[in-house]
Amino acid sequence: MRFKNQEEFNVQLGEALAGDRLAQARLKEAVTSDQLAPMFVRAANVRFQEYFDAHETIWDKIATKELLTDFRPASLLSLKPDATTAPIDNGGYQHPVGTLPHVPELTPYPTMSYSADGAFITTAKHGARIQFSFESFINDEWNVISRFPKDAATLAARTEDLLVLLQLFDPSTKSLRTDVFNDANKTKANFTGVPDEFTGGTGASGVGDEKNAPLSFDAIVAARFQALATMRDGHSTYVPEGFVLVTNPALAEVAKGYTQINEIRVQNGKRTEIKGNPLKDLEVVTSDLISVVGGEKAWVLLPKGGRANGKTVLAKTGMLGREAPELRIHNKTGQMIGGGDVNPYEGSFDNDDVEVRIRQIAGAGIVRYDGVIGSTGNASL
Repeated sequence: MRFKNQEEFNVQLGEALAGDRLAQARLKEAVTSDQLAPMFVRAANVRFQEYFDAHETIWDKIATKELLTDFRPASLLSLKPDATTAPIDNGGYQHPVGTLPHVPELTPYPTMSYSADGAFITTAKHGARIQFSFESFINDEWNVISRFPKDAATLAARTEDLLVLLQLFDPSTKSLRTDVFNDANKTKANFTGVPDEFTGGTGASGVGDEKNAPLSFDAIVAARFQALATMRDGHSTYVPEGFVLVTNPALAEVAKGYTQINEIRVQNGKRTEIKGNPLKDLEVVTSDLISVVGGEKAWVLLPKGGRANGKTVLAKTGMLGREAPELRIHNKTGQMIGGGDVNPYEGSFDNDDVEVRIRQIAGAGIVRYDGVIGSTGNASL
């Protein structure tokens, strides 16, 4: 049987995958034709892309998407204007960073200095070859066809999640990355300077001056205050979209419970104060991958969408024009005696295998530390 066009083939493929025996018979007849290979590859890529787009990921909740033009490190830098050193009359107060100074009448415009702030980010190839035997394709071709694009899409989507998570967690220690979360970067959970009203007090009643506190309601509230109060570029951190908590599935369930509390009752002497839940709008993000790379205690607070103060904090990278992963089939079948190409699904010349390759171009990088606070959960220094 021959198909008039790709659209007709796609319809038959969809019906075959849905269990239509007649459609399966028609496609099985087409296995030996020169039409099947190119049409199936195109259809498989369409289904692969649909599954990939539909797969629920976590990276887009904690990172922005940045497309690069090639594999060379690209600078994701922002220029910081600084007029604080300019000899100007600004009404007696120091001029705020990131705004234009006042220029008095008939006076020269002040010169502002600029400095670059940010990091270099990269992207790279990821992929694998997957081998099917000719026999498995013939005997069970519809299960192979229906299952493979979805399984391949899952691998690609989880790879993007992993690349972003590896910017936060160190799989060799199953905890936080120490080059990211430390005192120098002001990213380690350290509640020494956090007021008691945001820590729940000291001792058993709260987290007090703890460092790397285990996950708790008070620890998250204190970490959020720390993130917002930390001065960067001469000003505190602004996170208009709110925060995301990233941790393993077990701790995520605990954190989700905190977000569902309706009100907080605080005893103040003989008076009971009723307050709203400051974590009500907190989004909790988790994945089984976090247990693999981050262990069972670590947790991280990040700005939603990977942006704070109007700038990218955490980025997931890809390549312009090659944003989507792709599937290819290896055509190594040889030729028929007397001429004519052989359908790749007839198997290779050497061992009758059908080989498919997945290629994905992706990466990730920490650009800034605005709104980023992490705890190992070990209550250590």
